[in-house]
Amino acid sequence: MFNSENNYALIIGVGGDKIEYTVNDARMLHESLIDDKLIGYPKENVILRTEAEASREGILEAFDELKEKTNEDSTILLYYSGHGGKYSDQHKFFLQPADMTADNIEETMITDKELREKINALPSNKLVLFLDCCHAEGMVQSGIKGLYGMAQKLKDEQGVWIMASCQDNEKSYGHGDHSFFTQALLDVLAGQHVRPFTDPEVSMMDVVEYIFNAVPKMASNCEDEEGNAVVQTPYFKTQMTENLILSHFPQNAQEHEAIIAELEPNLEALDEDSFIKLIKSMEAVGRVEDAIEALNNNKRTKSDPDLMETLGDLYRNYYIKHRLQKEGQEALEIYKKAYELAVKTDDEEQVFTNAVKVAFMMAKLDLSKREMREYAATAISAADQYPYESVPKFVTMAEASIFLGDLDASKKHYATVDEKAGIRYKMKCYERAVLIYDTLYDTKNEKDPYIEYLSDTLLS
Repeated sequence: MFNSENNYALIIGVGGDKIEYTVNDARMLHESLIDDKLIGYPKENVILRTEAEASREGILEAFDELKEKTNEDSTILLYYSGHGGKYSDQHKFFLQPADMTADNIEETMITDKELREKINALPSNKLVLFLDCCHAEGMVQSGIKGLYGMAQKLKDEQGVWIMASCQDNEKSYGHGDHSFFTQALLDVLAGQHVRPFTDPEVSMMDVVEYIFNAVPKMASNCEDEEGNAVVQTPYFKTQMTENLILSHFPQNAQEHEAIIAELEPNLEALDEDSFIKLIKSMEAVGRVEDAIEALNNNKRTKSDPDLMETLGDLYRNYYIKHRLQKEGQEALEIYKKAYELAVKTDDEEQVFTNAVKVAFMMAKLDLSKREMREYAATAISAADQYPYESVPKFVTMAEASIFLGDLDASKKHYATVDEKAGIRYKMKCYERAVLIYDTLYDTKNEKDPYIEYLSDTLLS
């Protein structure tokens, strides 16, 4: 359950000519964060700086105040809405405080280096930075050989999610009382992204996916100063694996409860898709034992690889969360049964799906590496022969290649996943790939080339 007591935020809305809405953006985000019926951050945990208070001194002092309030376990949300500038002859960027004028730019600007230093000084290893300004990507991207300046230069042990409202060569637009970027951010934090099969919490994964879809659509309906259709593409980078929870919105849980209320009374009559939908909603609201019982009592489960896989997923997810050997062993045995059923029923997709899941569980349970590799090889062979260019096919081949120690092949398949998959799916692929790689290679190198490849490919 989401607990906001150790969640903090620094909200900055500079204001100024033609971007008066940035103040409203900041105030609305502030109100949403401290609304105990919506997000519920403690009021004293959220620092707001707008207009005159968003001067150079005011912004830098606010970072120092945040440093004193937070600890290593805090989740920190940083937000800036205002002008972003860049030198015309250099790839250097800066934020423009409220007290900046044409005559004092050098004295009042906040450079990307200063921003990094202030962020690095914060004690938490759970940070999210939202930049809603023109040239926003330039604050976080060095522009040199594709390296990402902000994310790369934050201290190595610090987890950070960075999201910018537009690309380096774009402007950040708005309409009415909000920028497009902040409107999308407010919408997703308030749960308007709700759909089946998501947790009651609003995570960074939700935020990234929603903003990437919503902002370009909102921008495309408007024209720029020259009458051209507006193009605005958000930018995202992270160097951490934890999916930060930013807010709790119970409508997600209500959606699951509605699905359960509709489908559970007709449990025996449901078709496969509806039955799996019910099972996943049960899992989402914490009724894992009921979901397992429903699958075990369903006569089709023992002969259907899809249902058997769903049962295995319940045990695997519980094992990953609680690290209980019994549930891990149960997941392994169920995936083996699902694989055998898939072979028997000639269910091609389920053959490679379950073969790679067997390999995963054998690795996590530290069982026979030889048998693990045999299942991985089977998964690759079955996926390679599968005629349809589906994303799960390439994910399976990428993961199985890790088990076989063929990291070059794994990279090739993840490059295809990057081209074909959505943001949320790619983040999940990244989390699982890192889990597999760390389990097998036990790497202590924070700059491991393979991990860096995964991050640059799947998280950018």
